[in-house]
Amino acid sequence: MNIRILGGQLLCALCTSTLLSSGTLAHDTNSKRIDSHAPIGVMADHFHKKGELMASLRGMTMDMNDPVSTTMGPQSMTMNMAMLGLMYAPSDTVTFMGMINYVDISMDMIMMGNTQKMGASNIGDLTLNAMIALHDSKDSRFHITLGASVPTGSTKGTNSMGSPLALTMQTGTGSWGFTPSATYTKFMNGWSFGAQANAKIWLDDTANGERMGDQFELTSWAAFMLNDAVSFSTRAAYSDRSAVSGSMMSALTDARQVAWGYAGFNTIVGAGHRLAVEAGLPIWQDKNANALDMGLTLTVGWQKAF
Repeated sequence: MNIRILGGQLLCALCTSTLLSSGTLAHDTNSKRIDSHAPIGVMADHFHKKGELMASLRGMTMDMNDPVSTTMGPQSMTMNMAMLGLMYAPSDTVTFMGMINYVDISMDMIMMGNTQKMGASNIGDLTLNAMIALHDSKDSRFHITLGASVPTGSTKGTNSMGSPLALTMQTGTGSWGFTPSATYTKFMNGWSFGAQANAKIWLDDTANGERMGDQFELTSWAAFMLNDAVSFSTRAAYSDRSAVSGSMMSALTDARQVAWGYAGFNTIVGAGHRLAVEAGLPIWQDKNANALDMGLTLTVGWQKAF
């Protein structure tokens, strides 16, 4: 089944079942449990009580490899990203979140027998989200997220010859985006599980007439508490991203479908400092016209609620 259809059905089913259920907001977010947050690679996964503030810092690295040709075109690519986030809850039912990225992208490419390096480093796009709690009880919670991606990142990166880099090599998208999601979490004795459906839908073209491909993702996880301060997690995800429109660089359109497997570790130290790490590898992928496969991804993070 196409991920776009499946994702839409899951979003509708989650919203309908929650709105029709007898569950009400009990304002118990299980915030003291080590597994009250999803694995660090999942965004907009939880909400807060009125007046709570949370700061977060994530670092992520991702490799791309296995080129179609070892004599011509892209050979490898690495993206590193630092993500600073803030969350604030003006009420028990609404939590606002803002996140800004700093992105560093580098690629090795062989052109006419010569290896060239190209890349870009700059501020990325700003993400603004509103998380709306629809259900919150002692053992489960459900919320939807309505978000926007603001094109604060640069799309003016060039190679050594002064030619513009492909849009997928830029630190920004150059477009406004709509980023909705729906997230459900269930808490059990000593463990928990959750699921999220999310999307990135681009609303306009860049100044060069290009547009990033829309992305739809389903992910589900389970977390197991070793004790009150340590938990381990496992997660599976499937994403479907369409091609960049208006691009003349067929080897960098980024259209692909990928199934991921992840493993994570979470701990709380000191005065409520939450530290987490998650590593993932593709289980299956169809890279379409792209020259490189997705590879290892690693995310580390710090979170602190006030």
